[in-house]
Amino acid sequence: MNQLENMMDRIREDQSVPERVWKKLDIALCDLPDYEDGSGKKRSRKKFASAAAAIAVVGVTLCISNPALAAKIPLLGKIFEEVENNIPFSGDYSEKAGILAQATGEEREGDPLASPGIVKSDAGITVTASEVYCDGLSVFLTAQIEVDQGGLHNLPAHYIDGGDSTAEMLYLRGEWNLSDDSEAQDLFNDNLEGKVIDDHTFVGMLKLDLEDYNRTEGELSLRLSSIGWDDVTMLDAEDISESHRTEGQWEFDIPFTVDTEAVREIAVGKEGNGYTLEKVIVSPYQVVAYVDVPFTEREVTREEYESVMAEKTGAKEDPGITYEEYAEQAGKTYQFWNAVICDQDGEMLFSNPEGDGKAVAAVDGKELSKLYIFVFDDMEKDLEVEKSSSESGSIDIQKAGADAAVTSEVTIQ
Repeated sequence: MNQLENMMDRIREDQSVPERVWKKLDIALCDLPDYEDGSGKKRSRKKFASAAAAIAVVGVTLCISNPALAAKIPLLGKIFEEVENNIPFSGDYSEKAGILAQATGEEREGDPLASPGIVKSDAGITVTASEVYCDGLSVFLTAQIEVDQGGLHNLPAHYIDGGDSTAEMLYLRGEWNLSDDSEAQDLFNDNLEGKVIDDHTFVGMLKLDLEDYNRTEGELSLRLSSIGWDDVTMLDAEDISESHRTEGQWEFDIPFTVDTEAVREIAVGKEGNGYTLEKVIVSPYQVVAYVDVPFTEREVTREEYESVMAEKTGAKEDPGITYEEYAEQAGKTYQFWNAVICDQDGEMLFSNPEGDGKAVAAVDGKELSKLYIFVFDDMEKDLEVEKSSSESGSIDIQKAGADAAVTSEVTIQ
């Protein structure tokens, strides 16, 4: 009995390896042809393949008996599966997402080899874009972050939507745009949320909201300029936000296709007190309510524009916004508004008002058949309704309807 056979027998005795694994191994080894070495002599592939198989079996069985070791196996291509139930805007992405890959430049039988993920490294941090999904409203991108210096075990976890689940977060800075859009957008509160795998490794999801919902495919251009995180051991510092921050350059061009079957657009057109709930767009992961909000206008002088821009840039660089664009933004003052969005049971979906009169709510895996949407023009009434919710998150539908400026019941077909 040779050394390899001894090793295989020890594995059989000491590890719980399913019999079907051994059967597949035997079949594969029997089918391997011999090969000629450099001297022209024929050698058996079975010996060498058996050694490789033994190593693989040892790896699998060690991970079965050692979950901590299994947790450190690369999750590329499976990050959605790892984090999708414990992040904001949770849901079943893993069955729908496309797995990213990049060519290694090597060839085998004329075909380029591919490695999982799109990998960029700089300043001691490696970022690997892993999977991408688009529901037509947002691009959802997963990534693995590997930090040479470590320290990720000190990330604080934050509660999601006031519930029991927690997530951890890395701050991302930089800009992004789609390939057919000329104007880039800064990353603003667009962070990677997920979980720490070990002291050097983090995996999570980035959500980037689209303005144009009428596309079927696209290419995301993402340019990261810094990556940072909080540290629970530095709570006594004067500024604890983003205690660790690394400047660098990580650039990605990521093609995606749109899940055109996922989104439903429902016209509403309900009015009240000058507010109008125009329409609702629903996907398996989010609800977007469009509200026409009353505003007042004032004249913005060129002198005001020049003064504000000089203070912003030190009068040394292009402010990046024209007088006309500034006057359009600064010349309008919108009245207070907030939208409370509930499912058919009156349970609130976590939502935040966004620019351009949009409220975006997370579905978080719920099956939606109906939505109750309340648009408030009074902050105190809004807070009163939200605070009155039960432990399950359900609100008093009748009270909300009586206090809101606009009330709508939307059936999802």
